[in-house]
Amino acid sequence: MRLMGICVVILSLLIGFFSVRESIAENLRVMLHEGSLPPYYYKDGDPRTGIVKDVFNAFAKETGDTIEFVRCPFNRSQRKFDRGEIDIEPMSNPAWRQTAKVLGVFSKPFAVSDSIILFRAEKFIPDVTPQDLLGKSIGVVRGYHYPVYSAYFADGRINTHVLENENKLLQLLLAGRLDQAFMNKDTALYQIRELGVEDQLLVGKTYDSLDMMIRFQPSKQYVLPRFNKAIDKLLNDGTITKIYDKYR
Repeated sequence: MRLMGICVVILSLLIGFFSVRESIAENLRVMLHEGSLPPYYYKDGDPRTGIVKDVFNAFAKETGDTIEFVRCPFNRSQRKFDRGEIDIEPMSNPAWRQTAKVLGVFSKPFAVSDSIILFRAEKFIPDVTPQDLLGKSIGVVRGYHYPVYSAYFADGRINTHVLENENKLLQLLLAGRLDQAFMNKDTALYQIRELGVEDQLLVGKTYDSLDMMIRFQPSKQYVLPRFNKAIDKLLNDGTITKIYDKYR
């Protein structure tokens, strides 16, 4: 009985320890890539904030945590995440990280990422299918995941023009060096509006949608409950929708 009593005390202490740990606010290092990808983030020093910073500042108000944005190139940021030098990838999905050294722990979804094909206006295909692009070249971003089209890329039925980011894809589309490119829908709509090129570029139908989640380094998984709680609140009260709408 005495041994059982000691075990109960130890268990209670452990439960108390982890409960306290979950509730203590921390400084969390959030991945932010170099350069800019409007409307999600802007170059360092740009007074505009972007969706990522706005959403995470809203999360921080709910959780009490301090957010530190860490800028570095994509591949280096993934290595830092693996080593525990970055705590959070702000917008991710398990489908994108299946080959990662450290998969991470994912929050509830808080948004949806729609992927589209962006066309030069004179090459627009309204209800585009992979068969429409056989033998053609399409712009893609290095390291990105294109599930619907990957088999067509692998066997060469559709050729890829690989670039470093969406900004480069836009430049080549506007210069007439590409006829079509894969792009995030929010990025495409924002850039078309900002550049005033509605007559030059047209957005095709959505071909893929993925839930956006917060990817946590496993060493920080104990903060997950309070972030999930914040996600629920900010979705229910419309805060996240308002942030996205500001950039649409």
